[in-house]
Amino acid sequence: MKKIIFTLALLLLVTISFSQKPEMVFIEGGSYYMGNDYSVALDEKPEHKATLSNFYISKYEVTFEMFDNFCNSTGFDYPDDGGYGRGKNPAINVSWEGAIKYCNWLSSRFGYDKVYDLQVDSAGTSIKGVNWEANGYRLPTEAEWEYVAKGGSKSQGFAYSGSNDPKEVAWFSENSEAKPHEIGTLKPNELGIYDIVGNAWEWCWDYYDEEYYAKADENDPQGPDKGENRVYRGGNFESKLEFIRITRRFSLSPTLRSGLVGIRLVQNGNAEQ
Repeated sequence: MKKIIFTLALLLLVTISFSQKPEMVFIEGGSYYMGNDYSVALDEKPEHKATLSNFYISKYEVTFEMFDNFCNSTGFDYPDDGGYGRGKNPAINVSWEGAIKYCNWLSSRFGYDKVYDLQVDSAGTSIKGVNWEANGYRLPTEAEWEYVAKGGSKSQGFAYSGSNDPKEVAWFSENSEAKPHEIGTLKPNELGIYDIVGNAWEWCWDYYDEEYYAKADENDPQGPDKGENRVYRGGNFESKLEFIRITRRFSLSPTLRSGLVGIRLVQNGNAEQ
């Protein structure tokens, strides 16, 4: 009898963990200046105005605990944790393709409309379409990511998303002891968002184009229409200080799992929580 009770309790615990929704924070839209005219990196120029609609963003980075549920359910290959441990550490070494598949799976899990219409076959994963009006989970656009990192409508102009002292808000080369840390253990930024710089790099939706800022749309920009690599942002626990600057841009093939890149989720402002 005790064994049956223990088994039922364990199943209940697994069900609760499996069903836990990401904690999302409402972000009031607005206008800001994206980029950095003072950077030596040409792809951060020119500074340009971006105006965003309301949206939600996850308070924390997606953890291994969360991503492993997806792998358990779908048979997707588990990303390598590099020997640092899983659990509530940010999920790292996730490809861009893996990230959008996770978004669609999570949307279905909680009854939201899928954002991405995917075709998966022997040739790989291709995107047949994107429903930008869907209420499901998706990756942030690069403009949304930088808006949140800068503090959105509550911005106080900090250099490192919530502080001028990077060690208060980011796990990076100078304080991480060369390992990732459990999400949410440092200070959040002005919007209550944790670890948006440091700990794990974070995928964005956008194709990467070094010259995109000179021709970017102002209203709800979604990046270039085509390209090869996808953007990721924010630096990770091994990054030097230069790499956790808010405006620093990076890119990688969407099929690769290198770079210690992970996931932060977004939903449109019309999504019921």
